[in-house]
Amino acid sequence: MVHEYAGWVSTLQPAWVTSWGAMLSTPDPKIQAMIKRALVDSGCPQHIVNELVENAHERAWPPGLHTLETRQLNRGHYENYVAKRIPVPYGPYGKYQVVVVMSCDNEHMAQDLILEPGLVMVFGHGVE
Repeated sequence: MVHEYAGWVSTLQPAWVTSWGAMLSTPDPKIQAMIKRALVDSGCPQHIVNELVENAHERAWPPGLHTLETRQLNRGHYENYVAKRIPVPYGPYGKYQVVVVMSCDNEHMAQDLILEPGLVMVFGHGVE
């Protein structure tokens, strides 16, 4: 499948998550605004920005990530994600680390672990 946003994704730097337990599953509106700004600043195609921001919250996550229990059960699969770093602007939110796990990079993952067009994951630490 060809994804119209694959060109943007290819410009992003790879990211390796070393601390999955540091993931924020329910980012508040201020953090969601930071995510939106970071996506726009990274060159994310405008037509998927809002959907990706929505996909940063666990209520939108696929079944394999939807609850803490399923996340704990599936944690062993996370190392197979292809994640890309989204630079976060300096300021009060500079302490957060943001990655995208886009469907075009993760066609090898089980369907219950990925969304179209992708997931945004916010971490307090643990991203290299």
